[in-house]
Amino acid sequence: MTPQDRIHFAGNPWPEGHPIAEFRWTASVRDGIVWFDLHLRSADYDAEREIDEPEDEEIDYPSDWDAPNVWNNYHRCTLSSTNWGDGNGFAVCPVSDFSLARIDGLEVRVDEPPPEDTEDNAFHIYLLGHDAAAHHRIRFDRIAGTDRFNIAWTGKIALAYTGDYEYKYDFAAHLHDVQAPRILA
Repeated sequence: MTPQDRIHFAGNPWPEGHPIAEFRWTASVRDGIVWFDLHLRSADYDAEREIDEPEDEEIDYPSDWDAPNVWNNYHRCTLSSTNWGDGNGFAVCPVSDFSLARIDGLEVRVDEPPPEDTEDNAFHIYLLGHDAAAHHRIRFDRIAGTDRFNIAWTGKIALAYTGDYEYKYDFAAHLHDVQAPRILA
Protein backbone atom coordinates (compact mmCIF):
# COMPACT_ATOMS: atom_id res chain seq x y z
CA MET A 1 0.00 0.00 0.00
CA THR A 2 1.35 3.42 -0.97
CA PRO A 3 1.44 5.94 1.89
CA GLN A 4 -0.90 8.87 1.49
CA ASP A 5 0.62 12.12 0.24
CA ARG A 6 0.39 14.70 3.03
CA ILE A 7 1.45 18.16 4.04
CA HIS A 8 2.06 19.11 7.67
CA PHE A 9 2.18 22.59 9.17
CA ALA A 10 4.06 22.28 12.47
CA GLY A 11 1.98 23.53 15.40
CA ASN A 12 -1.29 24.03 13.52
CA PRO A 13 -4.56 22.54 14.89
CA TRP A 14 -4.12 19.34 12.79
CA PRO A 15 -0.87 17.65 13.88
CA GLU A 16 -1.75 14.69 11.63
CA GLY A 17 -1.41 16.95 8.59
CA HIS A 18 -3.62 17.25 5.56
CA PRO A 19 -4.04 15.06 2.48
CA ILE A 20 -2.65 16.43 -0.76
CA ALA A 21 -5.48 16.62 -3.30
CA GLU A 22 -3.42 17.73 -6.29
CA PHE A 23 0.27 17.66 -7.19
CA ARG A 24 2.08 18.45 -10.44
CA TRP A 25 5.80 18.24 -11.19
CA THR A 26 6.66 19.77 -14.53
CA ALA A 27 9.88 20.70 -16.31
CA SER A 28 10.95 23.12 -19.00
CA VAL A 29 14.18 24.10 -20.69
CA ARG A 30 15.22 27.76 -20.59
CA ASP A 31 18.46 28.84 -22.22
CA GLY A 32 19.80 25.28 -22.12
CA ILE A 33 18.98 24.78 -18.41
CA VAL A 34 16.35 22.38 -17.03
CA TRP A 35 13.92 24.08 -14.64
CA PHE A 36 11.42 22.32 -12.39
CA ASP A 37 8.05 23.66 -11.30
CA LEU A 38 5.94 22.18 -8.49
CA HIS A 39 2.27 22.76 -7.76
CA LEU A 40 0.59 21.39 -4.63
CA ARG A 41 -2.97 21.82 -3.37
CA SER A 42 -4.15 20.29 -0.11
CA ALA A 43 -7.60 18.97 0.64
CA ASP A 44 -9.71 21.22 2.86
CA TYR A 45 -8.02 21.64 6.22
CA ASP A 46 -10.86 19.91 8.02
CA ALA A 47 -11.43 17.21 5.35
CA GLU A 48 -10.49 14.36 7.68
CA ARG A 49 -11.29 15.83 11.07
CA GLU A 50 -13.44 18.78 11.99
CA ILE A 51 -12.57 20.71 15.11
CA ASP A 52 -15.69 21.73 16.94
CA GLU A 53 -15.46 25.01 18.78
CA PRO A 54 -18.14 26.08 21.22
CA GLU A 55 -20.38 28.69 19.59
CA ASP A 56 -21.26 30.35 22.86
CA GLU A 57 -17.68 30.73 24.01
CA GLU A 58 -14.94 32.99 22.61
CA ILE A 59 -11.61 31.16 22.61
CA ASP A 60 -8.57 33.40 22.80
CA TYR A 61 -5.94 31.63 20.67
CA PRO A 62 -2.31 32.80 20.93
CA SER A 63 -2.24 33.48 17.17
CA ASP A 64 -4.11 32.88 13.91
CA TRP A 65 -1.79 29.87 13.40
CA ASP A 66 -3.40 28.18 16.40
CA ALA A 67 -7.04 28.97 15.57
CA PRO A 68 -9.00 26.28 13.68
CA ASN A 69 -11.69 28.79 12.66
CA VAL A 70 -9.06 30.93 10.91
CA TRP A 71 -7.70 27.91 9.01
CA ASN A 72 -11.21 26.85 7.99
CA ASN A 73 -11.92 30.38 6.75
CA TYR A 74 -9.23 29.85 4.07
CA HIS A 75 -10.26 26.23 3.31
CA ARG A 76 -7.03 24.71 1.93
CA CYS A 77 -3.44 25.40 0.95
CA THR A 78 -2.01 26.02 -2.51
CA LEU A 79 1.81 26.05 -2.71
CA SER A 80 2.99 26.58 -6.26
CA SER A 81 5.54 28.02 -8.63
CA THR A 82 2.96 28.07 -11.44
CA ASN A 83 -0.42 29.07 -10.01
CA TRP A 84 0.24 32.82 -9.86
CA GLY A 85 2.08 34.91 -12.44
CA ASP A 86 4.65 33.43 -14.75
CA GLY A 87 6.01 30.98 -12.20
CA ASN A 88 9.67 30.99 -11.32
CA GLY A 89 10.44 27.38 -10.47
CA PHE A 90 14.06 26.50 -9.92
CA ALA A 91 17.07 25.59 -12.06
CA VAL A 92 18.24 21.96 -11.91
CA CYS A 93 21.09 21.41 -14.40
CA PRO A 94 22.14 21.91 -18.02
CA VAL A 95 19.85 19.95 -20.35
CA SER A 96 22.89 18.00 -21.61
CA ASP A 97 23.46 16.67 -18.05
CA PHE A 98 19.84 15.80 -17.33
CA SER A 99 18.87 12.19 -16.62
CA LEU A 100 16.71 10.36 -14.10
CA ALA A 101 19.89 8.99 -12.52
CA ARG A 102 21.20 12.57 -12.17
CA ILE A 103 18.18 13.70 -10.15
CA ASP A 104 17.98 10.54 -7.99
CA GLY A 105 18.93 11.78 -4.51
CA LEU A 106 19.07 15.40 -5.68
CA GLU A 107 18.29 17.88 -2.92
CA VAL A 108 17.80 21.48 -3.93
CA ARG A 109 17.53 24.57 -1.76
CA VAL A 110 15.34 27.34 -3.08
CA ASP A 111 14.95 30.88 -1.76
CA GLU A 112 17.55 30.40 0.93
CA PRO A 113 17.90 33.19 1.85
CA PRO A 114 14.56 34.54 0.64
CA PRO A 115 14.44 37.47 -1.77
CA GLU A 116 13.77 40.87 -0.17
CA ASP A 117 10.46 41.15 -2.04
CA THR A 118 8.15 38.16 -1.50
CA GLU A 119 6.83 38.67 -5.05
CA ASP A 120 10.24 37.37 -6.20
CA ASN A 121 9.93 34.06 -4.29
CA ALA A 122 10.09 30.97 -6.49
CA PHE A 123 6.96 29.60 -4.81
CA HIS A 124 3.85 31.42 -3.70
CA ILE A 125 1.44 30.14 -1.09
CA TYR A 126 -2.19 30.63 -0.21
CA LEU A 127 -2.47 29.34 3.37
CA LEU A 128 -4.14 31.81 5.75
CA GLY A 129 -4.43 34.29 2.92
CA HIS A 130 -1.71 35.08 0.39
CA ASP A 131 1.30 34.38 2.58
CA ALA A 132 4.98 33.75 1.74
CA ALA A 133 7.07 30.57 1.55
CA ALA A 134 10.87 30.28 1.42
CA HIS A 135 13.80 28.25 2.78
CA HIS A 136 12.71 25.27 0.65
CA ARG A 137 14.55 21.97 0.70
CA ILE A 138 13.26 19.57 -1.93
CA ARG A 139 14.63 16.04 -2.27
CA PHE A 140 13.92 13.64 -5.14
CA ASP A 141 14.44 9.91 -4.52
CA ARG A 142 13.90 7.58 -7.46
CA ILE A 143 11.95 4.39 -7.03
CA ALA A 144 14.39 1.73 -8.26
CA GLY A 145 13.89 0.63 -11.86
CA THR A 146 11.19 3.21 -12.61
CA ASP A 147 10.75 6.77 -13.79
CA ARG A 148 8.88 7.57 -10.56
CA PHE A 149 10.07 9.41 -7.47
CA ASN A 150 9.29 10.06 -3.83
CA ILE A 151 9.60 13.75 -2.99
CA ALA A 152 10.25 15.30 0.42
CA TRP A 153 9.65 19.07 0.50
CA THR A 154 10.19 21.24 3.57
CA GLY A 155 10.28 24.98 4.07
CA LYS A 156 9.23 27.98 6.11
CA ILE A 157 6.14 30.16 5.96
CA ALA A 158 5.61 33.83 6.82
CA LEU A 159 2.06 35.00 7.46
CA ALA A 160 2.57 37.87 5.04
CA TYR A 161 -1.18 38.35 4.56
CA THR A 162 -1.32 39.75 8.09
CA GLY A 163 1.87 41.78 7.63
CA ASP A 164 4.22 39.30 9.37
CA TYR A 165 7.18 38.69 7.05
CA GLU A 166 9.20 36.53 9.45
CA TYR A 167 9.55 32.96 8.15
CA LYS A 168 8.82 31.23 11.44
CA TYR A 169 6.35 28.45 10.59
CA ASP A 170 7.52 25.07 9.27
CA PHE A 171 5.87 22.89 6.66
CA ALA A 172 6.74 19.43 5.36
CA ALA A 173 5.15 17.69 2.37
CA HIS A 174 5.72 14.05 1.47
CA LEU A 175 4.75 12.82 -1.98
CA HIS A 176 5.02 9.24 -3.14
CA ASP A 177 5.28 7.51 -6.52
CA VAL A 178 5.31 10.73 -8.60
CA GLN A 179 5.92 10.45 -12.34
CA ALA A 180 9.08 12.31 -13.44
CA PRO A 181 8.36 15.05 -15.97
CA ARG A 182 9.31 14.73 -19.61
CA ILE A 183 11.90 17.20 -20.86
CA LEU A 184 10.85 19.03 -24.00
CA ALA A 185 13.85 20.88 -25.42
